[in-house]
Amino acid sequence: MTRRKSAPARPTKPRAPRAVFPGAVALRACALIFEGTGSPALYVCTDDHGSIPRLFRVPDAAQVTVTTPRPAAPEDRGRVFLPGSTVTFQTPDGRTSTLALHTVRLYREVVEALEGHAQATRAAQEARAAFEGTAGEEGTSGQGAA
Repeated sequence: MTRRKSAPARPTKPRAPRAVFPGAVALRACALIFEGTGSPALYVCTDDHGSIPRLFRVPDAAQVTVTTPRPAAPEDRGRVFLPGSTVTFQTPDGRTSTLALHTVRLYREVVEALEGHAQATRAAQEARAAFEGTAGEEGTSGQGAA
């Protein structure tokens, strides 16, 4: 019996990076929620291809970019739709999701949630640093007094 030669291995194609929000195509809602530990977190509700809503937590180190074809100015109050607008979420490990952003209301909701998240994160970090600083001072002063 002769053995059949195996075919040479094909070079592997690089895989596309995984999505931050698998299956999501459009943003439905965005909110800043304080979790049980008191830390701020961004949550998004997305639509998939079947218009089924799904809830995701935005990773802590994700970079968020909002793109609109033209600036949303205060005089656009009567305007409802923002055709061509997107929100892109990118994590440090290379995962990316780009979601359609259909309405002016949603655009403002995203911007407000991002601003609130940045302020809450900064305040939480300052409070944590102050707490750790006072805890450290009490420990050293207590040792010195004894």
